[in-house]
Amino acid sequence: MLTFVPLAGFFGAGKTTTLISAAVALQRSGRRVAAITSDQGLDLVDTQLARGAVDEVAEVAGGCFCRRFDELAALVADLAGSGRADVVLAEAVGSCCDLRGAVLSPLRQRFGRRIRIAPLTVLVDPARLAAFPDHARPCQRGGPCAQLRSLFRCQLAEADVLALNKTELLGPQRTAELVGRLAAAYPAAVQPYSALTGDGLDALLARVVPSRRGIGKHHALDTAARQTVPLIEEESCDQCCALGGKLAGMNQSFQVHAIDASFDAVAWGGAALRYLSDWCARSGILLGHAKVTVRTASGMAKLSVTEPGVVPRADRTAAGPVGLGAATLNVRAACQPAALGAAVSNAVRAADTVAGTVTSAAAHVPFEAECPASCCVPLER
Repeated sequence: MLTFVPLAGFFGAGKTTTLISAAVALQRSGRRVAAITSDQGLDLVDTQLARGAVDEVAEVAGGCFCRRFDELAALVADLAGSGRADVVLAEAVGSCCDLRGAVLSPLRQRFGRRIRIAPLTVLVDPARLAAFPDHARPCQRGGPCAQLRSLFRCQLAEADVLALNKTELLGPQRTAELVGRLAAAYPAAVQPYSALTGDGLDALLARVVPSRRGIGKHHALDTAARQTVPLIEEESCDQCCALGGKLAGMNQSFQVHAIDASFDAVAWGGAALRYLSDWCARSGILLGHAKVTVRTASGMAKLSVTEPGVVPRADRTAAGPVGLGAATLNVRAACQPAALGAAVSNAVRAADTVAGTVTSAAAHVPFEAECPASCCVPLER
């Protein structure tokens, strides 16, 4: 039987790194793993990364799972019918909420006992808890930060499992403190782990993926049982949906040419992301994520940043200097699309100056991220 594992969470929570780390661990244990990535735009960095580690990778592009449910269901049907996978890890868009009502329930209705729906796992970045300190309380209607906090709260409230990621940045005492805060605020099980180091990953997988011998005690958490939690209040996600005009996205591909003999792919990607990070900090703009891959004959460089004013992190480095590279940049930020488009153009010029390159881009237009317009998510204080 195919197990469908939904991975959700706000931008920058580490969903793709978790998906890849989980897939590698499951494949080593003998599981046949597929991954499904998603995004409102095209040219997904996440898909490129997943294809380097997972045997079977598909994507739902141009919309979230909610908007493109039939496409998602067709991919699941193909995997379930072919037997190519017994676990599918599905990464939702960072602006998605109400996955339970808009995606998981329809999947359960369509496939019945032909697939198993794993507990809804929502990844949590400690930096977002700090950015939204009152996330557990209802949010007054207001500006983009209030709308983003409302979205963040919706996501955490519907989780079966809250996976506190990036514990390598916290230490044991701070990790325990945040686990306690999440457990007190939400009814979900809370599991700390690090997708980067793998610490706690096995415990997380034990909660959401059944063993070959049957469903383990952690997996006994029934996703349907979550619906029986008494509702203290209901909050319409109109606030989350209003986010569409505030959260801009841009996915763009580039050809990067060295002016002289060669250029450093990491230097080019780092300069582009550093410009965007600093621009967000100067402008008071919340950065969802900015990530870039540069594919070269020497290998792939991948860098990312999820906080304004922070130095980008090099997750993968190409083997050496090259004359030509193919770059893909994905950015989400709480601003108008036109402002993000201008910032990306400036970031590429800054990267060319630093790396000694000339970059040509495909004609892509920044877009507005959107949430399902009809979702209504139960929340608990």
